[in-house]
Amino acid sequence: MHVVQALAALSVGGSEFVATELTEHLRATGASVTVLAAPGVLTERVEASGAQTLPWPVNRKRLGTLRYIGRLRTWLLEQRPDLIHVHSRLPALLIHQALKKIPPAKRPLLVSSMHGHYSVSRYSSLMARGDAVIAVSEAIRTYTLHNYQIAPEQVHVIYGGASPDDFPFGYQPAEAWLRATLEEFPELRGKRWLCLPGRLSRYKGHADFIELLSSLRDRHPDVHGIVLGAGRPGSRYYDELAGLAIQAKLRDRLTFTGERRDIREWMAASELVFNLCADPPEAFGRTVLEALYLGRPVVAWNHGGVKEILQRLYPFGAVPAGNLAALRAQTATFLHQAPPVEPTTAFSLQQSMQQTVDLYQSLLGHMRDKDGKQ
Repeated sequence: MHVVQALAALSVGGSEFVATELTEHLRATGASVTVLAAPGVLTERVEASGAQTLPWPVNRKRLGTLRYIGRLRTWLLEQRPDLIHVHSRLPALLIHQALKKIPPAKRPLLVSSMHGHYSVSRYSSLMARGDAVIAVSEAIRTYTLHNYQIAPEQVHVIYGGASPDDFPFGYQPAEAWLRATLEEFPELRGKRWLCLPGRLSRYKGHADFIELLSSLRDRHPDVHGIVLGAGRPGSRYYDELAGLAIQAKLRDRLTFTGERRDIREWMAASELVFNLCADPPEAFGRTVLEALYLGRPVVAWNHGGVKEILQRLYPFGAVPAGNLAALRAQTATFLHQAPPVEPTTAFSLQQSMQQTVDLYQSLLGHMRDKDGKQ
C-alpha cells in the first residue's frame, strides 16, 4: 500500500501532528508513504520514518502555487499511489485539480480529514469531497453534515489521539529541566502555574485567560499564568495581549513562553491546564487529553470536541462556554482542591491510527471488489 499524506506544511499543529503520526504508523507496518507538504519542524520526524517527501510550497496562497497542479498530476501518473489523505484545504484544491485529467481507473482513492470548523465556502467544501471524510469528533461530524452536501455514511468519526507512553500518568519533569526553566523564567519560582497551551490565535481564548488571572490576583498571589505556544513579541496579537496584561496589572504574573517542544514538561509542572477556545470551539482538544493522561486537572469550556473528552474522562473540569463567572468559580475551587484525575488510555493514539488504517484498507478492499466485478 502506497499512501500520500497531503498537508500545507510540516509545522507544529494538530493536523500536522496527525499526518506525521500516521506516516510513522504506516511506515512501521511496512506501507510506503509520501508526504506532500512545505518543509517545517516536523520534516525531520517524517524523514526519520523512512517516508518520501515532496517538499513543495503548497502552503502559499498565491497564483504561482497553481503551477504544482501539473507537476502533481505527472507524479501521480508515474507513482500510482493507492490512496491520498488530505489534511488541509490548499493541498486539497491542488489535488482535486490534478485528478480531473487523470482517467478514473488510474486515480487513487481520496480521503480527507476535517480537523476544524472550516468556513462554509466552495473552497472549504473540497474537504468534504472524496471517497471518505474523517471527522475528528462527533461535533465536527455534525458540523460537516450540516454545512456540506455529503452522505452521512461517508463521514467517519475517528477521534484524534495522544500517546500514554509520551504523556505517562504522574510524570514529573527532571530537576535539570526545572532548573533551566527557572533560569530562563525566574518569575515562575515559587509560583503555582496555570497553563494555557496553544499558539497565539484569537480563538484560543487568551483574553479570557487574562481576565481570569486578574480575578485571582488578590486572593491567590502565588498563581502565575503561562501562555504556552508560538507567538513572538512584536506581532500585533502579542502586543494586544501584553497590553491587556498591563491594564490588568498582571505583566509580572503572566509569562509568554513562545513555541516550545517540551509541552509535556510544562503541563506536568502546572497546577491546572486550561482550554478556552471560544469561536469556533476546539475540534478535538489534544492538549486536554495530554494533560489528563499526565494526571493534571483541566478546566475548559464545555463545547466542541473538548466536551466529548471531558464527558468521558473528567466532567469536573467542564465549564459552560463563555461563562466567565463560572470559570472564575471553578478555578478557585480547583486551586483549593481539584478532583483527582484517574489514569486512562481512552482516545489513545494507537487506536486512532489503527482506525484510520482500517478505513484505508476497507476502502481499498471495496475498490478491488468493484474492479473485480467489472
